[in-house]
Amino acid sequence: MTDRRLRILVVNLGRRGGVTQYGWLMAKALAENAEIAILRSAFAENRDRYSALGCPQLEVRTFNSVVGLLLSFLAIPRLVRIWRFAHRFAPDVIYYPGGHAWKPLLDVLLPRSAATVVTVHDPQLHAGEDSFAWRMLDWVNKRRASGYVLLNQAHREGFSARHGLDPARVVVIPHGMVDDYTAEAGDVDSIAPLTGLSLAEAGEYVLFIGRILPYKGVDTLLEAYGMLATEKAGPLVIAGSGELSGDEQDHLRALAGRPVYFLNSWLTDAQVAMLVAGARFVVLPYRSATQSGVVPLASAYGVPAIASATDGLAEQVVDRQTGWLFPPGDAAALRDLLAEAYAISDEEYEVLSAECREYARTNWGWDELSLRLVRFCESLLPG
Repeated sequence: MTDRRLRILVVNLGRRGGVTQYGWLMAKALAENAEIAILRSAFAENRDRYSALGCPQLEVRTFNSVVGLLLSFLAIPRLVRIWRFAHRFAPDVIYYPGGHAWKPLLDVLLPRSAATVVTVHDPQLHAGEDSFAWRMLDWVNKRRASGYVLLNQAHREGFSARHGLDPARVVVIPHGMVDDYTAEAGDVDSIAPLTGLSLAEAGEYVLFIGRILPYKGVDTLLEAYGMLATEKAGPLVIAGSGELSGDEQDHLRALAGRPVYFLNSWLTDAQVAMLVAGARFVVLPYRSATQSGVVPLASAYGVPAIASATDGLAEQVVDRQTGWLFPPGDAAALRDLLAEAYAISDEEYEVLSAECREYARTNWGWDELSLRLVRFCESLLPG
């Protein structure tokens, strides 16, 4: 592959969320280091961003429901368009930035001569994702691939062993920094009306952001905040879609009168960036985590993280340099770190913030990460 640039077909069919954003950022970086074409969803919330790339692209209608998914397998004209687009481009590599329910069908439609590479965001399913449907989706997305990209070292050995893979077929490339919403992130005047914070509290809050799922440890966060002396506690914002468990609802009711703001809705990428950039700290009390896009996003904006020392998070946060780490599920330890974070001086905060930006710039730049992906793809090809 030395006489021309690698040809990569990027299949990014998600509609919204972190994996869809990850796929856009990696595709944008790959466009500088390889010859790419993109197959993407007409329903993607970031679809307008692709117009500037200047590469072959096919936008297709995917689905918005289970019924839509089933019917999509019968949309013959759409499938023919995908087949023609992919075979006309003739890729060396088919790259999935994340899984998708169409992958078994695409395994048949897309050129079989190309190597297939998949980024696996969750090598193991989290608590609450162990239903038959989740297991089947996870299985179909991890089969029929030439190589796999993981986002942390902690799961590489176990993933390779469980799937009987040659370790050379599994590479670790961390999640890059999410720096694509600078203008929106500067819109701090919108934070107060969005969250219910007062103008004085905007910019001073500690933030949990993301889908609310059992493994995310929101109960640990609320318990820790409840143990924190009132005079040591600043505002806490919890933002994301999903349902609180019974225990979490009890903890939240017990905090009535405290400066706790719960924004329970799906957030756009721009709103996520705005909330993270405006926070004093982000907090990730996860019980398990392969990685999180929140940490690179926060670090890019100079916002330190308070995170549980679990798997990939322990690789993303440098304790006492770009944030703090605590034992997963330990509410008392999290309480102590929240007190420390709320009490930090502005001078100490600026040092911590600068370390975050430098660490993100040095370790999570998309150009370097995409080059590592290109080199990995090349290693999978004959010759």
